Amino acid sequence: MMIMVVVALLLFCFCAMVYSVEFFSTIDVNVTLFFEQVRLPLATDLFLFVSDIGSIKYALPICIGVAIFLLYKRKWIDAVLLFILFFTVRQMNYLLKELFLRERPTYDAVYQATHYSFPSGHSMNSAAIYGFLCYLILSHFIKRENQKLLAITMTICLVMLIGVSRIYLGVHYLTDVLAGWSAGFVWFMLFRTIRIRTTMLVTKS
Repeated sequence: MMIMVVVALLLFCFCAMVYSVEFFSTIDVNVTLFFEQVRLPLATDLFLFVSDIGSIKYALPICIGVAIFLLYKRKWIDAVLLFILFFTVRQMNYLLKELFLRERPTYDAVYQATHYSFPSGHSMNSAAIYGFLCYLILSHFIKRENQKLLAITMTICLVMLIGVSRIYLGVHYLTDVLAGWSAGFVWFMLFRTIRIRTTMLVTKS
């Protein structure tokens, strides 16, 4: 797992360093324009919905529902960590955007997004939040290996689709999304480690 964290950190640093380099910025632009050219009404509606799943409009109610169930099951550490992760990953994304100050794509976006572009908030938030939710579900409610694999696969697909939707809708570049996924994964792994250590301490006491 540590190797994956290191790779994610390196990918984030790479994207942060190269997005302003002409060669890579050209790739960013070409990817954005490609999705702009292949838009279809049905696909646009689908990606708008998928994008919303990565927003607070869906993520917060889902977290509240899961937290209530965890509290009912007396898993208060997990419920508290879930909400701390939810709010801190959003704040971290805000700080990173303020640090890099990258402007949004200036092409034919489906709608006008606010704030800066790097890293993608939807990608970062969904990787951390849905990744942690999946981890909690696997820890408490799913025992069979094939079901665990299915849950992990579905979570990865959802997070990837949310990131792709941001490029398709014209509000992010490829490097924004890659950096968002990387930072979100690192944040998820940080809270996964905190949960493991905290649970061990409570068990010993």
